[in-house]
Amino acid sequence: MTGSARSPRRDAARLLLLAVAVLVLANLLAPDAAARWAGTQPEGWRRNVAGALTDPLARVSGKLSLGQPLEQVTEFLDAGPAPVTFAPAVRSPATIAPTRVPPPTGEAGATGVSTTVDAADPSVVPDDPEAPVATTTSVSVVVPTTATTTSVSVVEPTTSVSEVLPAVRMGSADDPLRVLAVGDSLMLDLQRGMDRTFGRRPDVMVEGRGKLGFGFTVPYWDWDNDVLADYAGLIAEIRPDVVVVMIGANEFEGHVLEGESLVPGSLRWVEVLAERADEAMARWRADGAHVYWWTTPRMRDQRFLTDGLNEIWTSVLAAWGSGSWNLDSMEVLGDGSGAYRDRMPDDDGGTVRLRKEHGVHFEEVGADLLARQLEQRLVSDGWLGPVG
Repeated sequence: MTGSARSPRRDAARLLLLAVAVLVLANLLAPDAAARWAGTQPEGWRRNVAGALTDPLARVSGKLSLGQPLEQVTEFLDAGPAPVTFAPAVRSPATIAPTRVPPPTGEAGATGVSTTVDAADPSVVPDDPEAPVATTTSVSVVVPTTATTTSVSVVEPTTSVSEVLPAVRMGSADDPLRVLAVGDSLMLDLQRGMDRTFGRRPDVMVEGRGKLGFGFTVPYWDWDNDVLADYAGLIAEIRPDVVVVMIGANEFEGHVLEGESLVPGSLRWVEVLAERADEAMARWRADGAHVYWWTTPRMRDQRFLTDGLNEIWTSVLAAWGSGSWNLDSMEVLGDGSGAYRDRMPDDDGGTVRLRKEHGVHFEEVGADLLARQLEQRLVSDGWLGPVG
């Protein structure tokens, strides 16, 4: 006797039904995660289809409270004594004033930020002579429209924290300089370069914490409970002397954040990035660490409006004042004019790749150049002794 042959078409139908059932169940039990997934789809028909599939199920889940069991399990797993962290650092209040201006040559639709630093009012200057002066930050969004100006306050400190920056100390073999490296996948490549560069030095210890897929506007992580809490925990755990930052590869996807699509180069995009960069700085500097922030390197694809993004980073650093420093990544990655390049000449008369195929991340040579740039800066700033 022989049984009936299995039909490939029937098997495929069963697999499809099983996949649909799993997706429906996941949407009902974890509606927030489903909404975040839909918001990260490329803008256009894919995001529309994802929203059309997830929104009705999210409404059903909300009415029936189907997501509560997962929330309760998460709360149970997260329960426990709160980690001991430092209060966020507080700087002098600043105002970010986004302004629409004509686009500059070379990067249409980009974002520009100009920063002016004014002397603080003597009546409100803290007694601490090392406290940063008051700043006024002007953020200019470059989009080809008529001129308008709006102002939003991005710093509303509720806790007064005296910001006393430590004196610059030189790392030693007995007490190595503690460096915390944070950022996205750009930092993942870069921290490997730092391991190679600083691994030969006993006077410095690097803790690399770059994250694949991370970004200030990527909604996979809860900003307050995941990102800022993680930064605060890292500072309390590692007690870094220096925090180094490289981020920006994922800020141009137009993700949906809290129900709002963030169009790269738009006013809202600038506001969100400036606010989140400022909040991150408050955590990184909570224990007095100095921050060295690399500019996001130019990419081969012109849709990456890195010049505009870097104006945001620069404005935030300027607002924080002393102890917050900028590193120009294109000084070592760019050509003579600072433009993007895939390769650079080597000592043998040939060329060597700096960037990977897609023109975003770094080959070993590019990562090592950036790491040596940091080493030279730390030496010149007194954190490390001269290279032997």
